[in-house]
Amino acid sequence: MATDKKGARRRKSWICFQDESGFSLLPAVRATWAPRGRTPVPRHRFGWTRMSMSAALLYRPDGSQASLVFQTKPGSYNTESLIEFLTDPHDQLDGDPVTLIWDGLSAHRSKDMKAWLATQRHWLRVERLPAYAPELNPVEQVWGNIKATELANLCPEAIDEADTAARAGLNRIGSS
Repeated sequence: MATDKKGARRRKSWICFQDESGFSLLPAVRATWAPRGRTPVPRHRFGWTRMSMSAALLYRPDGSQASLVFQTKPGSYNTESLIEFLTDPHDQLDGDPVTLIWDGLSAHRSKDMKAWLATQRHWLRVERLPAYAPELNPVEQVWGNIKATELANLCPEAIDEADTAARAGLNRIGSS
């Protein structure tokens, strides 16, 4: 990681950690408080309807600036939707160079993604995280925080309610 940071400083580029996560109508059950003898039982609609969220944590190597860019969408992320998501930080940073650090998701390694990345070398450099090392990506802490706070024990009637709660959490973290 230190080499990536030095290279980003040399290129005067932003460091961008990116990751995806998902949620559904099934509640993320967490410990909670209740009167003794009255165990809370979450009542929910069983459903596999899924929403996905993608976030990019951007910061300057010198720590002078930081930003959180996020998006939610129905279903899962694929190469096309990730390419669309990655153009947001580029537009938000006025075309400044970016060093993108992400995991080995299949959409990150697809033929179409590799072709698109090859056309973006003027502003984007990609570094991969080691396999099975989520603790190296700070966006994983964002997901853990949202799932332990806004989405914890939430039993939504519709996926839109869960999406609203997840967006509220992302806004809370992004404004901190």
